[in-house]
Formats: sequence, C-alpha cells, structure tokens
Amino acid sequence: MHKAFEEALRKAGPTDAAITADLAALPDAHWQRLFARMDGLTDADREVKWGGGGEVSPGVTQLPYPVYSDAIQEIRGLLPIAVHDWPKWIRDNPVFPEGAGLDERPVADAVRLATAYLRGERFSDGAIQQAIENGALNAIVDRLRKWTESEKLG
Repeated sequence: MHKAFEEALRKAGPTDAAITADLAALPDAHWQRLFARMDGLTDADREVKWGGGGEVSPGVTQLPYPVYSDAIQEIRGLLPIAVHDWPKWIRDNPVFPEGAGLDERPVADAVRLATAYLRGERFSDGAIQQAIENGALNAIVDRLRKWTESEKLG
C-alpha cells in the first residue's frame, strides 16, 4: 500500500512539460531580475549569519536561525518552485545536493532542486546556506539561465 501511495504521489507531481510551461509563462522581467541579482552577489551577500541561540527569558532559549542577506532573500523569492514529493525526489536524484550534472538535465530538475532547498529551509534552518556553500544555488540559476537563453520558445 505504501508503494502505491508513493507512485500516486510521483504521478500527481507536475511533469517536466508542465513545469517548463510554468517557467515559460513568467515574464522576461522576472528572469532579468533573478539573473541580475545573482550576478551582483557579493561575498558579503553570500555570508550567512546566525541569530538567536540565547536565553530570551529565564529557562527559555531561542533556537539559532539563519539570517540571509536581502539579496539572497530576493533570489529565494524569485526562484520558481513545483509542488512535488521533494523529500523522495532528493533521495532518488543524482543532482542533489550540489546540482552536479544539472546543466545536462531537463530545466524542470532545476525547479525541483530549488523546491527541495526552499521547502527544506522550512524544516531545517540552514538549507539555503547549504545550497549557497555547496554550489547548488549557482547550478540552479545557471540551468535556468541556460534555458531562458537557448531553450525557451517565444
């Protein structure tokens, strides 16, 4: 029964064609802003500081949390996502975690990888930091750029 549920989830997720169609519907200005922000990142923008971790009242300690630069926050908001079973996808996909080989995969896998990190941040503070440090963020944006420059129709 568990395998049937997993198969149904996989089939319920968007196809490569559906994800690509969603990307094609985004205006050129969206892509220009994403690429400009990525191209303009400085080392300081990429540096992740951590807040929290201290006692906020007697016996109550706030958990540490990542503090991302405004530039990284904007890039996070510009990255496309796809609703899919990302925890299973990352277990079965060779491009996770650092995006190795992503440039030769369908652009939909860049969106799936972006989704894994963006959703992953909700459950594990620092997932975006991992993507910055291991090169996945660069690989995702590079693949999206390649698609917009040489594969996108229209």
